[in-house]
Amino acid sequence: MTVSQEILNEAYPIIKRLAASRSANGAFAYYENSDIGQEVWRMCLEALERYNPDIGPIENYLVRHVTNRLKNLKRDNYFRPGSDVPSSGLAKTRMNLVNALPLGGGDIAEQGVLLGSTPINIDPVNYLLCDETLTYIRERIPEHLSDAFEDLIGNNRIRRPIVEEIRQKVVEILAEREDNVRRQE
Repeated sequence: MTVSQEILNEAYPIIKRLAASRSANGAFAYYENSDIGQEVWRMCLEALERYNPDIGPIENYLVRHVTNRLKNLKRDNYFRPGSDVPSSGLAKTRMNLVNALPLGGGDIAEQGVLLGSTPINIDPVNYLLCDETLTYIRERIPEHLSDAFEDLIGNNRIRRPIVEEIRQKVVEILAEREDNVRRQE
């Protein structure tokens, strides 16, 4: 279905205003303000295909549509640490990825830096260093702790003694890595 030029001309200033107002403070998870503005434009253009002038003014229709769709977008793509997260491992993994949560237990509010909730981009160098460190640990962690380590990274429940054993082993692996780097310098 196509949208008439008359409706597009009427909707353009409304969509422009909506995109500007919703993107001003709309950043969450890995969506930045500019992403929210683009999403509002996409949502409105899709909604115009279904608009019926008999149901009311176009502005009311678009405001209500965008409000509902943004709530759904946020619900489907963001979890706040510390809240009741669904118990599935996939949901917890998604939460960790979105919020860049640290490994290990403890209070997320004190330990975690919620990178995805800020408009600041993640430094690619830091990302690569983190990825290399994780690979380094995976290659050296004892086989009997490997599955538990992956579960821990996925934020799944692990018995406390095993978590402590993993922490101790990771400390040893990282100390060994640091010693090797010092010797090479």
